[in-house]
Amino acid sequence: MSFQLNDEQKMIKQTIAKFLEKEIAPLVEEYERAEKPITKEIVQKLVPFGFLGGLLPEEAGGHGLDYTTYFTMIEELSRIWPSLRATVGLSNSVLTHIYEYGTEEQKAKYLGPLLRGEKFGFFALTEPNVGSDASSVETRATFQGDKWIINGTKIFITNGIDGEIGIVIAQTDKSLGNKGIASIIVDRSQSSYQSKQIEKMGTVCCPFAELIFENCEVPRENILGNVGEGLKQGLKFLNSARAMVAYIATGIAQACVDSSIKYVKERNQFGKPIGSFQLIQEKISEMLTLTNAMRLLGQQASSLLDEGKQAKVECSMAKYFATDRVLKVAEEALQIHGGYGYTKEFPVERYYRDIRYFTIAEGTNEMQKLIIGREVLGISAFV
Repeated sequence: MSFQLNDEQKMIKQTIAKFLEKEIAPLVEEYERAEKPITKEIVQKLVPFGFLGGLLPEEAGGHGLDYTTYFTMIEELSRIWPSLRATVGLSNSVLTHIYEYGTEEQKAKYLGPLLRGEKFGFFALTEPNVGSDASSVETRATFQGDKWIINGTKIFITNGIDGEIGIVIAQTDKSLGNKGIASIIVDRSQSSYQSKQIEKMGTVCCPFAELIFENCEVPRENILGNVGEGLKQGLKFLNSARAMVAYIATGIAQACVDSSIKYVKERNQFGKPIGSFQLIQEKISEMLTLTNAMRLLGQQASSLLDEGKQAKVECSMAKYFATDRVLKVAEEALQIHGGYGYTKEFPVERYYRDIRYFTIAEGTNEMQKLIIGREVLGISAFV
């Protein structure tokens, strides 16, 4: 197992970095200050590189990339603009689910618009009373005539405001427990529901939403796979998603490092650059070490995924460590910038806000520790 990128992966990383610096980075400050939502025009700039559907085979409209290559691209995008990464990430999750479980008719109808960035996707699992215990989903889907009728509320839904194609996890028969849970494609053009924006701390250009379904009618053919597979479908991609989160954290950590190095070379105190002070050098050294450790754990997890292994422990370790330690990196970046770090004149305050959510997302870090313990000890802490 090698934790070094091969020549092709290095070339892709360099190409992506140059493109993002030239075409995307100049947009960030304007959009973030005004909290303007990411537009389809911006997302479509990324389409040729495979940010949407990159892991899908070429015959399905994808790029046939391996996990390590795709996640390396995600690291670079996270370094430049985490809000854009979030918008792209959810659309990518939806199209991946539809490719994996959809009928030929569903794929023909929905994959194209998602792959081309013409429509945004959202994934609706979390509810006001349902978080880590995803099996307790309360949203109901009742089959009546030739339609599914959905009632319930979903919360913290990324792309829930502007997303047009969503996957909603709902319970069809409470008496069946997990075997009654289904995934249903909800198309905004044919089904009516409410979406309310939720103000949040970071990634402000990719809004959260509360989705309210009141007798929302969905055609029967929009069920994804079979009844009883909804939870299984929803959880299948969590493992690889956790590895990807480690790359997201690494990208933001690298942005903190880059900004701090630039600042300590330019900022003068006591007649010399603050980068010459021992304590500043200590902070930079620790930030670099932690960032490289995050990257290596992420690469370990993605390399195992590329070998076809589940790598549950490695994915959970990578996610837990990276999202925990990136907070230290972001805090040190703020400290290095002094009072300026607490203002919006420099991007480091945004880096902290943007990454904070990821100790919660894709399974809280506390849950990752329990997963690691279960896999290593063979004893489950879950009921």
